[in-house]
Amino acid sequence: MDRPSADDPGEAAIVAGLLGDGWSARIDRWAADARVDEAARLRARERWLGRQAQEEGSLAGVLADVAERGAPVALHVRGGRRHRGEVRALGSDFVAVRSADADVIVALAAVTSVRTLPGEASTIGDRSIATSLSLVDVLAGLAAERAAVLLVLAGGDDGVAGALRSVGQDVVAVRLAGAAVTAYVPVGAIVEVVVDG
Repeated sequence: MDRPSADDPGEAAIVAGLLGDGWSARIDRWAADARVDEAARLRARERWLGRQAQEEGSLAGVLADVAERGAPVALHVRGGRRHRGEVRALGSDFVAVRSADADVIVALAAVTSVRTLPGEASTIGDRSIATSLSLVDVLAGLAAERAAVLLVLAGGDDGVAGALRSVGQDVVAVRLAGAAVTAYVPVGAIVEVVVDG
């Protein structure tokens, strides 16, 4: 079969007929349209991933993010108490905050809000916390040291201050300060543990 010569207008006419005279401009327009479509697709995916992360957020995840950054927070607790400081530890059911005055361990169920400083980056809190360390475990460790504590209780009851003596399955024993009396407090009633020194 004979190949058309370079002077044969037939092949060039076919290409020109398919693409038209401005074929280069058309290809550029198609490429630009494809770039716009890809950018829109990426923005939609980014929004979807951000929304999904927010929906998976948890209080413990927020506290873990804040702790990782070392950012100070204001921790608001049921009963109106507030603690400002850095998150030092996070357990399965508690958060420990070091403030200028003391170390405070707060039951997560008693936290009413966590506030960051003005200008801090927002936190999604979509990470999961993989620890089995609980408030009872921390109290048992403090009891082994006979640590001086103030237990702040739910319901606005007076706190219990003294040396932590022992921890059972759901109760702690505190030798009251300045007295030969022992108070027994249900762990579920403890909102905060303020550790002296």
